[in-house]
Amino acid sequence: MRRWVFSFGMIATCALWAGAASMRADVQRAATQAPAPAPASNAQILQGRQLVLTHACGDCHGGFEDPGDPGFLQGVKAPEQEFKIGPFNQRPRNLTPDDETGTGKYTERQIFNALRYGLRPANTPDVDITSSTPGQGNFPSAPHYLSPGMPWAAWKYMTDAELKAIAAYLKRGLKPAKNKVPDSDGPPDFWVGEFQKPLYGTRPPAKFPTKNEAQTSDAQVLAGRNLVIGHACGDCHGGFQNPGDEGWLQGVKSPDQEFTIGPFKTRPRNLTPDSTTGLGRFTERQIYNALKYGLRPGETPDVEITATTPGKGNFPANPHYLAPPMPWNSWKYMTDAELKAIAAYLKRGLKPAANKVADSEGPPDFWAGEYKKAQYGSVPPVKYPAKAEK
Repeated sequence: MRRWVFSFGMIATCALWAGAASMRADVQRAATQAPAPAPASNAQILQGRQLVLTHACGDCHGGFEDPGDPGFLQGVKAPEQEFKIGPFNQRPRNLTPDDETGTGKYTERQIFNALRYGLRPANTPDVDITSSTPGQGNFPSAPHYLSPGMPWAAWKYMTDAELKAIAAYLKRGLKPAKNKVPDSDGPPDFWVGEFQKPLYGTRPPAKFPTKNEAQTSDAQVLAGRNLVIGHACGDCHGGFQNPGDEGWLQGVKSPDQEFTIGPFKTRPRNLTPDSTTGLGRFTERQIYNALKYGLRPGETPDVEITATTPGKGNFPANPHYLAPPMPWNSWKYMTDAELKAIAAYLKRGLKPAANKVADSEGPPDFWAGEYKKAQYGSVPPVKYPAKAEK
């Protein structure tokens, strides 16, 4: 990510529910006066669970892709789970519905507003937000935003139904677990200056095609575009949520865009279909295999993979995996149609752009030892309800 260095395991998402203590009493009183939300259906909760898994919430908030993990979504429990954004230490919060230390004190609408508008629930009343511009409608004139580590700027492109399903799962699909996480650090303006930058894109997103995209009416390509924006691919690969950005998905261009996993420097690649420096030399099936199985397309033949265990079927006996910052371990739970749509957008929806990115560093086993750990979850995911769930 631009200007940001992540510690190992702090990938993709990290919601910051911390707020100013002086406002909490008023906000909680407003919440108690609001009408109770309608009960979430089991189908809505299961949809929310699927979205939480495929958006890698556990990578920052605990438990990775395993709802059976004892710390699933309970927030950081040790300093090594924190990470930095610029000079600020970030501590992903407890997302379980514990009343004292988690999200139990907030309504589903407050959680929805956090996901849609980036508004910290501790500082935002339980109301339907009528604008997205500070000071307009009932949008706070001095908003307290979640930090950029939480990719709400990408999630704002998800549908209302999807975001409400996530809120339902966090409130009604999880068991409360007590874990008090210290407040994160941040600038005095609560990130307002950061989110005024055009790189985070507008909602709805820039009209297709932008100058970086190829003209097409292919519905699969357009679906892939929405998924790429909503899954925050540009946060690491360039352009954030703005497909019109000069560096959209072109990979890192300077050392300050690299980040660190343990002792290794990781450099997000050029995802445009440039045949020399990007994905142009790979097929859509190779890209799909990378997203589904984590197999680096440069070392994996263009074949339909028939197993998920090294050495079984035609799965490589000594696989070369994508590094852990690429959340393929969450994306493996996405549908085949979704992953094929992303591959179609990267191959047929973008214009090629030349940008050679130096190879990332990694262990001699190409991360195979890391991915043997149970924390990355099974396929299909552990049966609902797991240990952490109701």
